[in-house]
Amino acid sequence: MRSVKRPRRPVHRYKSLLFPGIALLAVFGFWSAFAAPEQPAGETALFEYGGLKIEITNVREVEQDICNDGGPEFWEYPVYTVYPGAVATVRDADMLEDSPPSPRWFFHLEPLETGGRRLDVTDGMEPVELTPEVVGITDGDAGVWLARFEVLERNN
Repeated sequence: MRSVKRPRRPVHRYKSLLFPGIALLAVFGFWSAFAAPEQPAGETALFEYGGLKIEITNVREVEQDICNDGGPEFWEYPVYTVYPGAVATVRDADMLEDSPPSPRWFFHLEPLETGGRRLDVTDGMEPVELTPEVVGITDGDAGVWLARFEVLERNN
């Protein structure tokens, strides 16, 4: 018997990039669902003054401002411009040597017009989320600014 050669079946090739594009999109969608979340915007800065050390996250920039308490001397203090979600974590905060020890530093909270509220800065305290309500850090009751905070809006 003689072998009969069968005709080859035609190979169907894609004539457009529709199917490969859909496949690539599906792979990317699957990958992005399990990928690590975005890193927070900004940098981490360490604020130090005397015995106070505070770590500030999501810092966009640090500028200097000048203050005067009515006397002849001026002093500079940093103004931290931060992205939303920024946090201030107290790393070290020395206390006044009273009995019992009392805080030396404070976070000032809005509204300042009515004297404002303050949050004592102590070792081991919970991190403070920097919102527009948190104005800055002061040195005791003197009200001398050590640092101020400006929180950017979400669309910046």
